[in-house]
Amino acid sequence: MGNAFRASVYTPQDLSSLRSVQTLWQVLVDPLISPSRFDSVERARSEFSPQSFGAACDLYSAEGVLFVRGRNAKFKAMFSYLSDRLAKWTFWWDLAAMKGDQGGRWLQWLYGLCIQLPPYYGFACSVDEYDAKHTVVETSGSGAMTQAVGVSAADFRRFLPGVYWLTIFGADLVNHFGAKLQSLPDAHSISISSDQTVVLLDSPVVPEAMGERLRVEADLRSLLGAKYFFDRTNVDVEYEPVPGLARALGETSR
Repeated sequence: MGNAFRASVYTPQDLSSLRSVQTLWQVLVDPLISPSRFDSVERARSEFSPQSFGAACDLYSAEGVLFVRGRNAKFKAMFSYLSDRLAKWTFWWDLAAMKGDQGGRWLQWLYGLCIQLPPYYGFACSVDEYDAKHTVVETSGSGAMTQAVGVSAADFRRFLPGVYWLTIFGADLVNHFGAKLQSLPDAHSISISSDQTVVLLDSPVVPEAMGERLRVEADLRSLLGAKYFFDRTNVDVEYEPVPGLARALGETSR
């Protein structure tokens, strides 16, 4: 997967709602993706069409998961129910597609998704960057096991997964972080709607040195408030959820 690009959003959108799935289908029907199949299993056996959103809604309602595959750029999407008021949508496509003007078109597609179906938070980066932040390989007598840390539903209720090459701040986060998002070093901000802001690093998707990329992102976390962001390298962080996001997730005691 080292040649892949990954984008994830944590969202309140419920795909057991016919209207939400219809909107999602409209976003996916894009020549950039050319969607071909969908299903509740990864190999995706059902033919995708603009009218198939009803069947997709039924699958998601029954299984809590939905996959979509596209003909272009090795596109794959996974839409997962995590808990009440929270779902995670993850998209993968070919890292080579992020070069030049085509990369800009993919970002515009991602922004359009967030405008049509606003998330709480999201991020996008190369799979190598994601792995450097979250993937742990544990070995035992039976072999090696890979797992991701800092990105579960329970984790998201405690802290944000991090700052990445591209980070999407939804309305509750924009309200909390405010002007800080507009003046971060080594990055620039993009308002993609009246209440959503993207922070994009001033460097290529694939860094010359991953250590330098992680240092820059650590500096941004510190400026925004390190206690709000997962950091696998710092076991002494006492995490806190962003208050407005905690309320949106139903954490009324906070």
